Amino acid sequence: MRNVIIRLSVLSCLFAGFQAAAQPPVEAAATLIVKVQDSNRSPVVGATVHLGEPGWGRRARRRHGWHHSGDQDCAGARCAQVTDAKGETVFRGLTAGGWPVVASAESFFPNEARIALIAGQETVLTIELQRRPVVSETVVVTGSGTESLVQEAPIRTELITPRVVERQIKTTLAEAFQATISGVRTEMNCQNCGFMQLRMNGLEGPYTQILEDGLPSYSGVASVYGLEQVPAAFLDQIEVVKGGNSALYGPGAVGGVVNLIRREPRENHFRIDTLTGWHFGRPEQQLGASAQLAQLPASFAGDFYYRGSNRVAIDRDRDGFSDIGKRRLQSGGFGLFRRFVDGKARLSITGTVADEFRRGGDQLDRPPHETWITEQIESRRYSTAIGWNHALSAKTYYNLRGSHAYYGRQTYYGAGMDPNAYGNTRNPLWVGDAQLAHQAGKHSLLGGYQISWEHVEDNAPAYGRTYGGTFQNHGVYLQDEWRATARVSVIGGARFDKSNQIDRWIVSPRVGTKLGITDNLVWRATLSTGFRAPAVFDEDLHIAQVGGEGFILQNDAGLREEKAVSFGTGMQYLGMVRERKYQIGFNIFYTDLRHAFTLVEDDVPGQAFRRLLRVNGPGAHVAGVDFDGTIQLSRRLGLRGGVTVQQARWKESEAQFGARDFFRAPKRYGFLGLDWDLPHEIEVTGTADFTGSMLIPHYAGYINEDRLETSKRFGVFNAVVSKTFTVADASKIRLFFNMQNIGDSYQRDLDPGPSRDSAYVYGPAEMRRAVVGLTYEF
Repeated sequence: MRNVIIRLSVLSCLFAGFQAAAQPPVEAAATLIVKVQDSNRSPVVGATVHLGEPGWGRRARRRHGWHHSGDQDCAGARCAQVTDAKGETVFRGLTAGGWPVVASAESFFPNEARIALIAGQETVLTIELQRRPVVSETVVVTGSGTESLVQEAPIRTELITPRVVERQIKTTLAEAFQATISGVRTEMNCQNCGFMQLRMNGLEGPYTQILEDGLPSYSGVASVYGLEQVPAAFLDQIEVVKGGNSALYGPGAVGGVVNLIRREPRENHFRIDTLTGWHFGRPEQQLGASAQLAQLPASFAGDFYYRGSNRVAIDRDRDGFSDIGKRRLQSGGFGLFRRFVDGKARLSITGTVADEFRRGGDQLDRPPHETWITEQIESRRYSTAIGWNHALSAKTYYNLRGSHAYYGRQTYYGAGMDPNAYGNTRNPLWVGDAQLAHQAGKHSLLGGYQISWEHVEDNAPAYGRTYGGTFQNHGVYLQDEWRATARVSVIGGARFDKSNQIDRWIVSPRVGTKLGITDNLVWRATLSTGFRAPAVFDEDLHIAQVGGEGFILQNDAGLREEKAVSFGTGMQYLGMVRERKYQIGFNIFYTDLRHAFTLVEDDVPGQAFRRLLRVNGPGAHVAGVDFDGTIQLSRRLGLRGGVTVQQARWKESEAQFGARDFFRAPKRYGFLGLDWDLPHEIEVTGTADFTGSMLIPHYAGYINEDRLETSKRFGVFNAVVSKTFTVADASKIRLFFNMQNIGDSYQRDLDPGPSRDSAYVYGPAEMRRAVVGLTYEF
């Protein structure tokens, strides 16, 4: 028996040996060390280095949380890492053979190299990056749904960065759009409550969709006062896409998209700021605080913020009626983030709340129904959102997102001591979205489904209005981003929408292309279609007081969807002359509106209010060109600016005044900005905002009959001076002085008294204002 066991053991060993000899030898893994440096051979910290096909690694890292630094086992798949303090990163476990390596970093041109790796050996590769002729280069996501550098994005995306917000003391979203992006402007539309509206390339607010991290969670009703309720300082960045150029976004995105990108903490950071301002001797106070915590229990990272403000009413013409209403705001929010599956999946949970009181009119210390005119709004909006992003492989990822927002308010829109002018509004909104993306060679394929459900309930007994409506939309979208070559990319797609206000599916195809003519010159062109379904828009539930009467807007019973076809083309050039970096560009835009919404007055016999009906008009078109540029005159001094020339006209004269031009749409407007960094951490920032003349409807009340006015031109000059003190290794105090509207350029022909047209207001939203404050960061 013993001999049998020995013989079997010997045979087993021999068989195993023969089997091993038949197998190919296991090849030892290769190691790659990548060093990234600039033209001065200084290390580039935080550069992204990815292996494999260019472009995928950076998007996957940012969206799905791949490793940010240190060693990573690629095991033959594409992967990405970020350089450390020495400008280096190490890839281990690579298979032998040729590898493409691409390095990119903010403010630098990306550079690509190929390296041949040898099994069992360590290879060092040095990549040199050349600085771009602009100060900053940022990753954007709004245009195509995938992350790209601004200069490389197939759809032109413009940015408002935290640095711009900080330098210019922009505390709200409405302020952030002043003197920052060409073709975009804000305006005040009510002398009593002071609600703001965002206009993009001549189209009014309802044509622009506001997104929160890519989701359309801001309803049209909430947008009435929403621009002043969003604190700009606590966002990672604000991305703007003008025109309906992306197939991802549906109804409401005809004029463009504003995407509010939340920040995800990478390190612990705390910030407290306070400011005090004066309008005509009347004070205003604001207080803000934020905390970014990179490590919370259960491996979460968290971002928390709060902002409160208090502004008193201002009566500029001393007629006893406010020209800028009083306002109190408390707002806050949070974001929680956690990584799973070795960093390839991310869970995000976010929430916001805004509680606001605003009032305008006369005798503001008395109950509203004991005054001649009062517009009073007590509103609260809260929102929550949850997102799950997961990279299944180097080529495939999916996103699941959902949000809920609720907007409620108690209002008084009344005149002549009317005890029945109280009202209330409820507006819940649910949004769900699912995306699947796959990289197939040079094609980035993206598909998804989105559903939104919104209910609007509004009661205004004094105006015979009790409204209840539900709006539901299903959207399916498909997109293909084809990077044909390193210089040429084409993006095409379509969105299929079914609204419960329309009895059929609507298809909105869109296509765009980007051509890198040279390393410094880029040309883009887009063609898109879109629509707006009948809905309750931002100004519909606002009741302006005109001549002591309420002025309400309603949709006509036969209102159908409005359709749009948009075309845009433009070029951007990055260059350098005498070591002075500059960027210039232009964009030509054209939008054709069919069955365009327009307003006609409708007589309501026996009622103490006037009504405008929204009906389908014959159509309209908006065409123009905007120019923008930036130049770095020296290491410390930079200039920037933009100007827009446009024409927005109805195809036939509108019914109210017989005009062809859009109301409140100036034919020329623009801005200039100066950023000057002085020694000893002193900064000076100046802006000039110019608005051309425009047509403004002026309704009877203080005046005898309705008429169409032509406004004068305005120029608003602002200046900020700040000084930063370093009080510890990571602690800084910044003192600042901000002088707004230095020349006090403001409307001179406001209607006085109780019979005024409160909607007859135009031009700058702020009078001359001096602001002092400080920021403490640690």
